Amino acid sequence: MSTEIELKLRIVPKDIDKFLRHPLLQSATGTSQQLYNTYFDTTEHTLLQQGVGLRVRRIGDKRLQTLKTAGSGKSGLHQRQEWELEITGDTPDYTQFPEGALPDWCADKNHLEQIEALFITDFKRITWNLLVDGSDIEVALDQGIVKTETASCPISEIELELKSGSAAQLYQAALSLQKDLPLLIQNKSKAALGYALHQPKPLQFHKAGAVKLTPDMTAEQAGIFIIWHSLGQLQANEDMVLYGEDIEGVHQMRVALRRLRSCLNLYEPLIPKKTYTKYHRELKWMAGVLGVARDWDVFALSLQQMQEAAIQKSSIDFKGLNNLPKQVAEKQALAYIAVREALRSPRYSRMLLSLGKWLTQLRWRRKSAAEVLQRLDAPVIEFASQVLESHYQGIKRENLAQLDSEQLHQLRISIKKLGYGSRFFAKLYPSQLVRPYSKNLSCLQDELGILNDAHVAAYLLNQIGLDKNAPVRHFLTGWYAHQQATHYATLEKAWQTFIEQKIFW
Repeated sequence: MSTEIELKLRIVPKDIDKFLRHPLLQSATGTSQQLYNTYFDTTEHTLLQQGVGLRVRRIGDKRLQTLKTAGSGKSGLHQRQEWELEITGDTPDYTQFPEGALPDWCADKNHLEQIEALFITDFKRITWNLLVDGSDIEVALDQGIVKTETASCPISEIELELKSGSAAQLYQAALSLQKDLPLLIQNKSKAALGYALHQPKPLQFHKAGAVKLTPDMTAEQAGIFIIWHSLGQLQANEDMVLYGEDIEGVHQMRVALRRLRSCLNLYEPLIPKKTYTKYHRELKWMAGVLGVARDWDVFALSLQQMQEAAIQKSSIDFKGLNNLPKQVAEKQALAYIAVREALRSPRYSRMLLSLGKWLTQLRWRRKSAAEVLQRLDAPVIEFASQVLESHYQGIKRENLAQLDSEQLHQLRISIKKLGYGSRFFAKLYPSQLVRPYSKNLSCLQDELGILNDAHVAAYLLNQIGLDKNAPVRHFLTGWYAHQQATHYATLEKAWQTFIEQKIFW
């Protein structure tokens, strides 16, 4: 058994000649072979559900069967356990696998009989073996096809597999290639593409889920874990945003970026200033692109509610209100074009690759003062309690009644950061204390969000070019004023609860 660690990058066919001439490859000689792989599972994808991939590879007269665990893919990096054994036939020989390799489900012979060939991959592979700063890396160019009996899709990708050494060097090699080529991160394996062709499923959006920190972690280990967790959520929602229709995909990608930025903010005193500035700038760029789309999504939903209210409560024909959704839909469409262009841009992939290298390289330790290293190596609960208390005290000093709209907006941002921090570190504290605190904090954040909606709406209406004296503008202003008046009392109550509630750290 071995652990496979690799990066996958998409390359368009027109860039392949340039890739073949890249300086990184000139120190090695490429070798080529044709690979024909048949993937096996039940028609219900039982092995996949068990976290297992099973294939038989044909290389000339040789047959290799491979069993892989599902593993994980983060910033293009794939890690999974792998068993590879030579066999004599074109179908799996289950007796050759060591005990414990196959899932328990396979212990029943009747179950094994349900496994059949589902799809094949047929591609030409050119490989180069490189030595990069002491790390042995195999670079492979794969061109071919994935196909089932009824569908197919092309393969055009670069794989960088770590044979020995540091995963940071995989990222460095990828960044070196991407500096000269518009390569994009590929988070789906060939097997995943095949399964999607065999049995297409509706796209799903993905929420963050719990961050399962443990008390034995250091502050540094926890920070790395949180950033990987947030990157996982970000990339899990890419397909929904690129190809789906549910607006929740954009929302969840935006949440993931907020979590990333919040984590960096919590750890800012322990991160070199130049590094912090770099990643803060890149994350802010992508968050801004997503933020425009999200603002139009929310405004479109609000307009729908307004139309329903106008129909029920007013005999006035708001022609402007009836026409406005079309204008908003056009702005939404343009915003989504911008989001998809950003996700398909080398800049986005470079941001993820650069973050991956940073997290695996741990370079900050070389430049950190002894005091910073001491804080990084301290138990995470000490760090968590300190940063949560610091953010809490900063918020608690505010006088809600004296804040103008911009100050209320800034207060909302501060409360979001405290909320993300609370959820990051929640597993380190008693749940009976964390749960009510987080609930009250979320209520306060929601109430502040409603107050902010009017200012966002005014900005969006200006983007459309709606006249300030238009009747529909007055209607919208009145609608939001009513929302604010209705919720201000609720906000004051939520604020008072926040001030009085017992902290959990």
